[in-house]
Amino acid sequence: MPPVASETQQSCAICNKLTAKKCSRCMTTFYCSEEHQKQAWKRHKLACLPPAKALSDIVKTRSQAERDGDSKFVVDAILLPWDSDTPRFVKVVCEMYTHPDDEYSLGFQHRALLDPFLGAGQFHGSVDLRTATGYDGPPLGYTLMLRWQDMFLNNGSPLNRCVVKITDGKAYHPWGGNLIAYRVDEPVSMVARCKDSKAEDLAVLTAYLVEYGKRVRAMGG
Repeated sequence: MPPVASETQQSCAICNKLTAKKCSRCMTTFYCSEEHQKQAWKRHKLACLPPAKALSDIVKTRSQAERDGDSKFVVDAILLPWDSDTPRFVKVVCEMYTHPDDEYSLGFQHRALLDPFLGAGQFHGSVDLRTATGYDGPPLGYTLMLRWQDMFLNNGSPLNRCVVKITDGKAYHPWGGNLIAYRVDEPVSMVARCKDSKAEDLAVLTAYLVEYGKRVRAMGG
């Protein structure tokens, strides 16, 4: 476990006490004490990635991998971490593969390797966002895929503080564990190909998480 570094104040991931100490590896999650950091480490280590040491040092970008015929590449994704108020960009490793039942010759598809963020052996829930609100807003002109641990309401996943913060507590239900989003090529229904997310995608994610609750309430849920 990395030591605790000190800088500007944010809430401790365990007790919400204001503290200037944060994880010295990812530099994004704050703890008021070493005891609380140790308490959170089992879950925090899933998303604890050093910002200055991107996976692109090891794995190529999508265009480089396609040019060189390599099977793995990285894309920029937006992580909504459970143990921090602040969203951040992370590098997600993707691999190219050909589906064994590819009768239509769609070519290589991409598989995002999300276990480091959502946990190994977990089913992943997902939604494809194509409008500014995730529903009837203006079209984005691209597709943003949001992924999460499917059973977070039942498996003891910790409350996602980031979702609470960016939605001002207006999400329909408490989200648990990490959420992660990245862009994909169309047509998503036929072939999955991953690409970098952008800073403006955070507003789309926030709008969806809020509008989702409004839709459920309107339907009497």
